[in-house]
Amino acid sequence: MPGAVSPVAVLTTRPTLAADIIIANAPDPVFVCDLEGKILEANEAVSRLLGLRRDEVLEQSISRFLGQDEAREFVVALREVVERDVTRNVRLQPRSASGEMIPTTLNASALRDTDGSIIGAIGILRDMRELDQARAYAESLIKNAPDPVFVSDLEGKIHQANDAVFSLLGFRPDELIEQSLSRIISPEETWEFMVALREVVDRGVTRNARASSRTRRIRYSCRISRERSTRRTMPCSPSSGSVRTS
Repeated sequence: MPGAVSPVAVLTTRPTLAADIIIANAPDPVFVCDLEGKILEANEAVSRLLGLRRDEVLEQSISRFLGQDEAREFVVALREVVERDVTRNVRLQPRSASGEMIPTTLNASALRDTDGSIIGAIGILRDMRELDQARAYAESLIKNAPDPVFVSDLEGKIHQANDAVFSLLGFRPDELIEQSLSRIISPEETWEFMVALREVVDRGVTRNARASSRTRRIRYSCRISRERSTRRTMPCSPSSGSVRTS
């Protein structure tokens, strides 16, 4: 999986044998490019991802595999990596030999020579097709669930909710999405929810909580569980029988 990559020492503008071994044995697609974005080294995983032979990838500009906007975005990220010596994550859709646009994330970090000078970047690509499909499936389940279901981040901000939530609480989507839960429940219940939320995240358990709408005289119970793929939480109400007016 992509992550922070330790700088690899090189003697010339090409990777050394040690770097070659690291790149060749990486499970994810890994490539090395110079300061102009030309690919100097790439492993077999890159070839499999793009459907190209290795000799069709080497010495090519990365922009060959990207659209114009993404090529510019890559150049900006490469410049930031080089000038600020940081690690950047960029969402890219390289074009394969068949013409398919492949959703990926790129993790890029600086590549140094033995004197410590930055001479290029090492990039790790992660194929996001399966994850995107899983996320789309999860979003479909949320949207079509008969009970009110919403997704929040670790700070309690709502990022997604289905129509049943809006119907229950009497809010329009633009009034609820990107808003804190504290807008719809009391300060005391918000504090209780955040305690439960931390327990869900830290211990990987499912918690039940009670809450009352601040805008309607409705009491309801929430089942809080963790959405593992994005480290967000997915609070769900159980059956409609547990939602009652006070």
